[in-house]
Amino acid sequence: MECESGIPRSHLPQHIAVVMDGNRRYGTLRYGKATSGHWDGSRKVLECAKWCLAEHIPVLTVYAFSTENWRRDPQEVATLMSLFVTYCEELRVEAIQRNIRVRVVSTEHDPIPPPVRAGLLRLEHDTRHCAAEGTDGLQMNILLSYGSRGEIVQACQALASECLHGNLALQDISESHLQQRLLTSHVPDPDVVIRTSGEFRLSNFLLWQIAYAELFFLEKNWPELQKADLVEIIRSYAAKRQRRYGK
Repeated sequence: MECESGIPRSHLPQHIAVVMDGNRRYGTLRYGKATSGHWDGSRKVLECAKWCLAEHIPVLTVYAFSTENWRRDPQEVATLMSLFVTYCEELRVEAIQRNIRVRVVSTEHDPIPPPVRAGLLRLEHDTRHCAAEGTDGLQMNILLSYGSRGEIVQACQALASECLHGNLALQDISESHLQQRLLTSHVPDPDVVIRTSGEFRLSNFLLWQIAYAELFFLEKNWPELQKADLVEIIRSYAAKRQRRYGK
């Protein structure tokens, strides 16, 4: 796929994070069944990954399932878990072929059904060699059973434990110490956050990491997203937004 944005690599966002909202609304409108939208939404994830590869975006993070989503109707949750089992295998094959390293980020592991957990582990294991330094691959984070407040609490607990055991002095704790204990410490913080479906909220998504991210809210439901939408966001980020970090 050719690069459509025409933006020099030095001006590209290094990390794009996406709140994939609107699958249920899309399913209701198109199929008359809310859960059917999740299948189209899962395939859009791989499409988006291909677009990022083509546009030379090094990191993509997608919000697949929050800790709050466990409260949904049990039948819908079961459908989603079944989808994840199938999707893990499809994504594993494509990721290996396309040099995509996949990491699954979770703050609550226990509720994840064993078949899903096994598929996720295989996906991570079999793509661990992808996107090696010096290659044009993609690092892809899938946030599943994830909540940002929980992540921050767990990072604080880790720091507290180190202090209690004498491995870290309380007065020495810095932002960098907490950052290093977050589950996304292996990648830079997002430059761009995209939320689809016309909602204007963050929904417990990477609250620490997106402190200085540029936010883009789209009216389209997630399965309706097209590459032209991503290209427009990349161009807008490069041309119009000045990231001053408070200076």
